[in-house]
Amino acid sequence: MVIGWSGAETFAPPDPWAGPASLERPDLSDSTANPRWHIAGAIAAWLVPGLGHWLLGQRKRGVILLISIGLLWTSGFFIGGVGVFDRAGHPIWFLGQMLIAPSIVVEKWDRSLQGPDAAPARPDAAVIPYTPSYGHVHEQGVLYTALAGMLNLLAIMDVLYQDPASRNRHKRTAEAPPAEPTAAEAETVANGGGI
Repeated sequence: MVIGWSGAETFAPPDPWAGPASLERPDLSDSTANPRWHIAGAIAAWLVPGLGHWLLGQRKRGVILLISIGLLWTSGFFIGGVGVFDRAGHPIWFLGQMLIAPSIVVEKWDRSLQGPDAAPARPDAAVIPYTPSYGHVHEQGVLYTALAGMLNLLAIMDVLYQDPASRNRHKRTAEAPPAEPTAAEAETVANGGGI
C-alpha cells in the first residue's frame, strides 16, 4: 500500500522485477559478474549456423538455428544455383550472404566456373560448366541466402556476448521449488476456495 496525496491508502502494483526472496540475484564476485565474450563461439557460429550455441552448451537452440537458418540458406542455394553468390553482380546482397561462411566458398567456386574474363559462359561454348539462373528465380535465391545470413548475424551476436548472471537466473527459476502456500492461502483452500 502507498499513501497518496489525499492521505488515503492506494494500491501499488507489485514490482515485476522483484521476485521472491529465493529467486533474488545473488551477490556475484568480480570473476563471475563480468560479461562473457565468446569470440571462438562467434566464429564457429559464422562457419556453421548454430555451432556457436552448441559449443556454449545450448544444444536445443543450436539445433534449431542450424535447421532454420541452414534450411533457408540451402533453399536459396537450390532455387537460384551457385550464381546467386555474386560479389561483383550484387555487392550489397553479398554483404548479407557472407554472414554465413560457406557463401564465400561458393562464390569463389562460382567465379572458378566462369570464364577467364569472369563472364558467364556463352551458350554456344563447347563446354558449359553450369547454367546461371535468371529472373525471379535468381532474385528469390539471392533474397533467401541474404536473409539467412542476416539471421545468422543475430545468432552470432547472441553467442558473442553472454551475461552469466542472466544465465544463472534462468537456471535458478527453472530449478526453484514451488513456493509453500501461506497460512491465508491454505485456509482459503481448506474452506473450499470461495470468497
